[in-house]
Amino acid sequence: MIIDARTQILPSDEPEFDVCSPTPTAHAQAMGCVSVSIVHGWRSDRLGVDTPPESIATFVEQDPSRRVGFAGVDPLADSVEEDLERARDLGLPGVTLCPADQGCRPTHDSCFAVLDHCAEFGVPVLAANPWLHDRRSAVEFARPTLWDEALRALPALTLVLGDLGAGWIDEALLLAARHERVYVELSGVIGRSWPLYQTLQAAIERRVAHKLVFGSGFPRQTPEAAIERLYSVNTLRQGSGLPAVPRECLRAIVERDTLACLGIDHLGAGRRTPAPPVVHVTAETDAALVARRLNG
Repeated sequence: MIIDARTQILPSDEPEFDVCSPTPTAHAQAMGCVSVSIVHGWRSDRLGVDTPPESIATFVEQDPSRRVGFAGVDPLADSVEEDLERARDLGLPGVTLCPADQGCRPTHDSCFAVLDHCAEFGVPVLAANPWLHDRRSAVEFARPTLWDEALRALPALTLVLGDLGAGWIDEALLLAARHERVYVELSGVIGRSWPLYQTLQAAIERRVAHKLVFGSGFPRQTPEAAIERLYSVNTLRQGSGLPAVPRECLRAIVERDTLACLGIDHLGAGRRTPAPPVVHVTAETDAALVARRLNG
């Protein structure tokens, strides 16, 4: 089973984009190599961004065995309580928060109330900041360590740190080591070979490699390309004397049952797909060869 923990769509197929675009059609085409994709909504009233939970729910309903939806919630919105209820009524089992994009700390009263609700009802939370490069986004609220106080107060809270801490990799891994129910998804570095290699080695050294979950970050890249980059990570160390990332570690990330980690009981979770073939990467391996092997 391969689960893509980080994907996004736009509400409609207009306008048409290329294959790696956030339209529902492009998403459906790109997810052919994964068993289940988690589709995230985003909401930031500060930035004027909103993917309605109804759009996520409708898209999930079109292929419910292979999709799971997370509702984008802005803790500072006047309708936040109604938004949480609406997400639950729509059958969306998770919530996506964007502290920097929304302009609040995780310990802000409104945000903490959302987290308290999620901890009480077993709703996993993805913390990410997809618009962090926008100058209106408050970068000081993106640091992973800002979550520590809330995590200490709410030990039942399940949290996935997206974007690998948006620049604070060590902090993200530290939180994963400190808190049993904290995970880190890799889409923020999976497209950049050296940061990806550093992240994997740091996770191994901190003994938290089992807390890393696969995410492509679609539409930034397709899951096929993300898997290819993950399996190819050791090519950059050829002749350097640097240690290799063990292949069993890479395969465990790709095949991790993220839904089980997050406590999501999904109708497609019991359907096992054949394990992806082992890709023997050498210095001469090129992208096309890896892609062909992943596609069988």
